[in-house]
Amino acid sequence: MQGYSPLSWVPTLLALQFAVFGWRIAREIALGDERRRTWLLLSDLVNLCSMIAVVCLCVIVPLGSNAFPVESRVTLGVGYVLICFTPLIIAGHYRLLSRKGRRIYTDAGRDYPWLTGQESFFALIALLAAMAAAYFIAQ
Repeated sequence: MQGYSPLSWVPTLLALQFAVFGWRIAREIALGDERRRTWLLLSDLVNLCSMIAVVCLCVIVPLGSNAFPVESRVTLGVGYVLICFTPLIIAGHYRLLSRKGRRIYTDAGRDYPWLTGQESFFALIALLAAMAAAYFIAQ
């Protein structure tokens, strides 16, 4: 594509990351207001790390060097892969893809876990997809 610049994709990714993170923080604030336990999910932590990496390698480095090096392209690609998997990871956390849902914990008299099996599965798939994207982008 003539005139294509990976730098033009950075604001969109950062906007998506901030929107998802803001939505999650708003949810946790609402839970805290109900005096329920709050926490950052695995997907929140991954998203936060990805945001920091995108700002550092896709904004600061190109501004300092006037170039968009391979590390920046890899970070951008990995960031998009991770943000695309975030809804699946969150669905796994809430066990939305299971007939028993989160009742599996409350029916057994347990509290909701920080990390569910479904969430771990989707996080692993996201990690593998991000590694594949990094490999192919770096080629």
